[in-house]
Amino acid sequence: MLFTDSFFLLYFLPAVLALFFLAVAVTPSRWREGPRRFTLPNTVLLVGSAVFLGWGTGPFMRWIAGAVAFNYLTALAIWRARRNATPASRPSPLPGALLTLAVTGNVVLLAVSKYALSLPSAFAGRSFAVPQLLVPLGLTVFVCHAISYVVDVFRGHTAPQRSPIGASLYLLFFPLLCAGPLACYSDMGPQLAQRRVTMAAVAYGVRRWLVGFCKVAFLARALSVPVDQVFITPAAELGTVQAWLGAVCFTLQVYFDLSGFADMALGFGRMFGFRLSENFRWPYAAGTLTELWCRWNLTLFDWCRRYLGLSVDRGVGQTRQALLLFLCVGLWHGPGWNVLIWGGLHGVIVAIEQTGFGARISKLSLVVRHGYVLFVVLCLWVVFRAESLGGASVVLQAMAGLGARGQVVPLTLTPWFWTMLFAAVLSAFPLWPGFSRWLVTVDALTTSTLILVSTSFVYIWRRFVNMARLLSGRR
Repeated sequence: MLFTDSFFLLYFLPAVLALFFLAVAVTPSRWREGPRRFTLPNTVLLVGSAVFLGWGTGPFMRWIAGAVAFNYLTALAIWRARRNATPASRPSPLPGALLTLAVTGNVVLLAVSKYALSLPSAFAGRSFAVPQLLVPLGLTVFVCHAISYVVDVFRGHTAPQRSPIGASLYLLFFPLLCAGPLACYSDMGPQLAQRRVTMAAVAYGVRRWLVGFCKVAFLARALSVPVDQVFITPAAELGTVQAWLGAVCFTLQVYFDLSGFADMALGFGRMFGFRLSENFRWPYAAGTLTELWCRWNLTLFDWCRRYLGLSVDRGVGQTRQALLLFLCVGLWHGPGWNVLIWGGLHGVIVAIEQTGFGARISKLSLVVRHGYVLFVVLCLWVVFRAESLGGASVVLQAMAGLGARGQVVPLTLTPWFWTMLFAAVLSAFPLWPGFSRWLVTVDALTTSTLILVSTSFVYIWRRFVNMARLLSGRR
């Protein structure tokens, strides 16, 4: 189930929203000022998240349930072991051993379920007759959150969740499962018991969700049409213009897909009272590749910095760290030679920029710097998108003018596509710095509309109840 599926939009999301706000309304007054204020709403979200995660992959949910219980109990054991230690006593090895056990268990779960069966065929370039596990959507996000949970508890940054409902909701919160953003436990954990659900927050969430939905359902989907055609066209029929158009469209498509899902996740989170971290900040407006990755998938790189000690902007002399970081980023996107080479090449270029090349680039004009970044990123996205290294070579050669030797097969494109391409180019760059001021007006209008609709519903419902009582009294 994805955020753009009809079932999600027409049935799942309305049901979860209705039950969530009903749970907020019927929460006993004696709970509303204490830690149990969001017990009922969190239970609704947990059940909805379990349904979302297990949709179509029911048998695997037994493993997920076991992993949730394992991380919940391990975090409690780590916390109690650290609390029982006295300053005068020798540090106990138990918390460290439990942490190692938890991290290893989560990594093994991810490696076996997501990579073990796909790595041989991905690297060998052929299929193997092995039974495929029905891995649920968002397993990588789940594992990252589980590691964040036990590590933050071990470091003493925050206490573990006493209630299994809170811990389970943090690990399974459905808005984050499609494509992030990642939410570190030290940031999201306190919000499980203390957060604000207001009409203004709901209005902001609706607007943010709508922006993300338009990115994915309109821009990214329209841009995928020439991309799919270009990357299956034989070398003898692929012209230079077609290859460049396909590369440009995929560069925009992947941005609007990922940022669109992130926007929808942020919107859903705000509707439920959570403040989640931004994941993208105009990456294609960067002047160096290092700066681009400081603007792209921000929560993933923040997670790598906190828990792996790897940062994209560590400075000169961190070549190995840059390579290791981007290999991890490649594995985040999935197994395969193309993806690993894509990540490795990014790591090499970032490492070169950190040796002093980046300082030289910063002295160039803004147009030249942006051109350099876009050219490098565009070529590397070709490597990422192609089915094989040979397929990437075909497209790159066509972009260099070494493609079609015979008749070029034209792409089938509609006026709608050209409209979406124009809108995508304008939307990928901060061309209107003052546009955010207009969004305040949009949020205000949305809030007013929601208040009007909810008030009208309550008024009509009360009139209906009073009329029903009057009629029953006459009978």
